[in-house]
Amino acid sequence: MAAARAMKPTAIMISPTSGRSAVAHCQERGYKESTAINRYETLAGVFSFAVANEYLTKNPCQHVRTSRRRVKRKTEKTIRLPTLEEIEGIERHLPGPYKLLVWLMAGCGLRIGEACAVTLQQIDFEAGLIYVDRQITQDGENEEPRTAVQKAITKGRGRAHCIRHLKWRDLDEGRAVPLPPTIAARVQEHIERYGSFHVENGVNRLQGDYLFSNIGRTNILMYSLVDRLWRTSKQAAGITRKITPHWLRHFFDSAGLSKGVPVTDMAEWLGHRDPRITHETYAHIMPNAPERLRVLMDSVLTRETELRLPLEFDVLIEAA
Repeated sequence: MAAARAMKPTAIMISPTSGRSAVAHCQERGYKESTAINRYETLAGVFSFAVANEYLTKNPCQHVRTSRRRVKRKTEKTIRLPTLEEIEGIERHLPGPYKLLVWLMAGCGLRIGEACAVTLQQIDFEAGLIYVDRQITQDGENEEPRTAVQKAITKGRGRAHCIRHLKWRDLDEGRAVPLPPTIAARVQEHIERYGSFHVENGVNRLQGDYLFSNIGRTNILMYSLVDRLWRTSKQAAGITRKITPHWLRHFFDSAGLSKGVPVTDMAEWLGHRDPRITHETYAHIMPNAPERLRVLMDSVLTRETELRLPLEFDVLIEAA
């Protein structure tokens, strides 16, 4: 009888109003709004499970809307840039087959994994573009481990290097990045000197003629080799402060924005889905937009700058 009384369910009345009150209560207790919403959404998930298994007929949290975008926590982040002299110093001490990596990152804004995965098929010299649609990552499929040592290595880490489509993008989704003439000339020189490394489709691989490979030209370029070459070259160049390959990407974006390239264009070339990410990160180095507009319009209205605009043009507007 005591066990039966202990198992008897207790009725709890929870409504959307009390759900909103719960979020407010957490905030009153000193929790950040994002933490309060995280906890409330966990509760909502429990109720969804209860409804799916017919323990309840209705989820009381269903009509309480929370905004993830609105409660994102802001964190301070320091963006550090290399000087052009430091970039040239590191490049100077890299082995010949890997010098081009530096310029693809500093001159085109490619991530290290994207630069390592550039193929001849992605480059359009005539149009002056690189089409970025793949990257080398360390999250590939491992072969089934056979020994105890292999099992220990592949348990939660030690994933295989792979060539894959860009993360968080559809298979046919990529971006076209402008290829400066100086970088295009370096690419052509690289191809003439070192050729390319052909890869067929397979496990962890995408077909293409890759600009980079390992030292023995028997496999794709691995992160460990890039890291070792980078550290050795930085030391040989006499650079003591910390500089990572990712700083070259910051250099690319900062150079473009500081010279007035639109933030929307830079966001697209960097592969940022939302231009606000680019703007929030690099706003401090962007020139004063109102002053630029004042100078521009003055030069146009006083005929100092010739303005050629079409008398009409068509636009495609997507209906709501």
